[in-house]
Amino acid sequence: MTILAFLLTLLPVFAAGSDFRIPPYLQNPTTQSATIIWFSNSQAPGQLSYREQGSTHEVTLTSTPVRAEALAYSTWEDTTFFDGAAPAAPFRHLLRLEDLQQATAYSYSVEQGSDRFNASFTTAPAADQPIRFIVYADSETEPESTGKHTNWPDADGSDRLYLLDQTSGYANNLAAIAARQPHFIAIAGDLVESGGEQRDWDEFWHHITAADGQHSLASRVPFMAAPGNHEYYEGPKLDGYEQPGSERAIGRFRSYFDFPSNGATDSQQHNRYYRFDYGPVALIALDVANDSPHQSPRDTNFFLLGEVDKNGGHAPAFGPGSEQYAWLEEQLKEARASRQFTFVFFHHVPYSVGPHGWPPGEGDQLDTQSGVPVRALTPLFLRYGVDAVLAGHDEMWERSEISGMEIAEDGREQPHTVHFYDVGIGGDGLRGPQKGLINPQQKFLAHTYASEVWRDDVLIEGGKHYGHLEVDIQPLADGRWQAVLKPVYIFPLFAEDGTYLGNERRLYDDVITLTHTAP
Repeated sequence: MTILAFLLTLLPVFAAGSDFRIPPYLQNPTTQSATIIWFSNSQAPGQLSYREQGSTHEVTLTSTPVRAEALAYSTWEDTTFFDGAAPAAPFRHLLRLEDLQQATAYSYSVEQGSDRFNASFTTAPAADQPIRFIVYADSETEPESTGKHTNWPDADGSDRLYLLDQTSGYANNLAAIAARQPHFIAIAGDLVESGGEQRDWDEFWHHITAADGQHSLASRVPFMAAPGNHEYYEGPKLDGYEQPGSERAIGRFRSYFDFPSNGATDSQQHNRYYRFDYGPVALIALDVANDSPHQSPRDTNFFLLGEVDKNGGHAPAFGPGSEQYAWLEEQLKEARASRQFTFVFFHHVPYSVGPHGWPPGEGDQLDTQSGVPVRALTPLFLRYGVDAVLAGHDEMWERSEISGMEIAEDGREQPHTVHFYDVGIGGDGLRGPQKGLINPQQKFLAHTYASEVWRDDVLIEGGKHYGHLEVDIQPLADGRWQAVLKPVYIFPLFAEDGTYLGNERRLYDDVITLTHTAP
């Protein structure tokens, strides 16, 4: 896909009169099943037909539309942006395709009213097949991103604005991702700027879906996601993190996705944390947006009251003694026995020199949205041999290492290192380190290790840029498996007269290769 073609997908995706509010997109594929979701303006049922590519046998299913009340525009949005005539909440269509063949391409079409949408997807492969997946965080979409340039601090401490606006930066990042044809994409939180503002979600889906199924990335590749603090934030003109506004905000996130069940006692915690197996990988998503006691050294959000506080919130605690913690330990144990690699992703990066690397608290050298409390999970990651933890929140490219002992089922110990990434450079901020904050576990920081090189006021190489982590997993000839973790950044190209020429996919000098014997 060309950059121009991808940027065209950011325009309103359907002409006036189309019944699709959001075109069909793929969720939760397994070796034998997949979910297709779409949203319509009318309550009319839709029809989905699919067939194995190369086959003439077609299966047709009819959807049961359900009004997605959680996706209604707020009164504030209605009066501010729509003159009191905002569209009504759309209807959600969800169909689960069963009895499919593994690692097989399927074509599908959806008829909704007079509209027809065509796309294709491939089911998950067996556990002994190579795969590629991509992870990023902090896209924080909003309509106001267009024309908005993020702060771009220099290594000398001075500040400038980044060369591209956030909309272009995110679009270029997604275009580079699409060109690599990943099997799936994971977002480690902060998908949108304000989880409670529907316009911000509209912007998110305009980036990853399109009327043309060939150019609709989410219609071909599943986007998996973990909630960030911004998904719990209703918005500055609404209730913020206060209840019930915060639950309304996360309700929008939960309405859009269909993740594997976590079996939580509280049904409202479905789609907040889960495990997703794909080929040789177990990917575990956590919700670390809040912990208890409120405003204690364990708390990652001093403004959000969750399930333990019994104020109407359902944000799950994640620390030792919580249901999510116990669930995580069981999943890590089982994943190590059945998969070649285990990756965990969530939003609040535990080790960082960014603003959320300060300990929890209010005041100088403290942070009310700190990632430090999530370090309580590190002993589990070490014990069960997690390969890498993928997070965001501080909006910088940073990698840290924690070494300790992995404990096998028979009690034997062996040295193990967990790699911790901040991949929060999806399309929002590009921060530098906090003065006086030290991360002893840090192994790479783009701000420090990728110095900018300028020639006649034109950036030639280096610097902090939007990007993502690409992970390639493949078997080796000797029976072992290899995972190559590639730090990708999207470098903007300019002529000497300042004309923007396009961009290039480049790698930071911190490619990590993990190799070990399959279970």
